[in-house]
Amino acid sequence: MIKTNLFIGSRYPVSRRQIKATVERVLKEHKLDNVQVDVSIVGARKITTLNEQHLKHQGPTDVLSFPQHDRGQLQDMPLPEGVLSHLGDIIISFPEAVKTAKRFGKMVDDQICFYVEHALLHLLGYHHDDH
Repeated sequence: MIKTNLFIGSRYPVSRRQIKATVERVLKEHKLDNVQVDVSIVGARKITTLNEQHLKHQGPTDVLSFPQHDRGQLQDMPLPEGVLSHLGDIIISFPEAVKTAKRFGKMVDDQICFYVEHALLHLLGYHHDDH
């Protein structure tokens, strides 16, 4: 079972179904099951605070991911039956998604799902410098 916990403010009109489908597709492509991930859609102030506090980068960003485990550790963790392993947290800036979608002529939901997929790969241990 793959569980996606969504934390989305009512002022952010996004397709919850599309986000969940993206999470499920990516995790199944990586042969993962019995996992859960948290996805939050936030505003500029919240993403800026998280970016500055945790990554020491100034200003807003588009997406952040905070893995719960190191790469490869997920499969090595024995859990009681029925307990889902928590991959980590994904935080997406709605205002940044809108700006980027507009710049590339995309739908906002498609841009958000692009961020979800990108962040999931980070949660799975892939990074920009990996080949």
